[in-house]
Amino acid sequence: MNWKVKFDEKYRVVVLVYNGSNSAKDLFESSISAIEITNKKKVYKVLVESQNIITDLNRADIFKLPYELYNKWGMNKSIRIALLKPKDIEAQQIASFYEISTRNLGWETKIFPERKAALKWLLEDF
Repeated sequence: MNWKVKFDEKYRVVVLVYNGSNSAKDLFESSISAIEITNKKKVYKVLVESQNIITDLNRADIFKLPYELYNKWGMNKSIRIALLKPKDIEAQQIASFYEISTRNLGWETKIFPERKAALKWLLEDF
């Protein structure tokens, strides 16, 4: 398991951290875990530290998350997701596809080059 989910008490943000190789199964399990914490804590801000992720996921796996699984797992539509830009070029393409897919299906998602900008965006009031 090359991922972990934690709740950041200081910022009141759910943090999902990926390191190394992650499969579709890893992605689905980590997403379920993050959604459970957002619903339990009633905090709908997620920071995805994905800069060190390596993955060979295909677009179908990525699209399955927002199109089918997020609703099934009870993910609130008011959630905001900030992703840190992966270093790996293939992972960057997957992250961009994820950003577009989730936004098109109603979730507010954005990729950031660094953590400070991502947190600033997550903590803004809209």
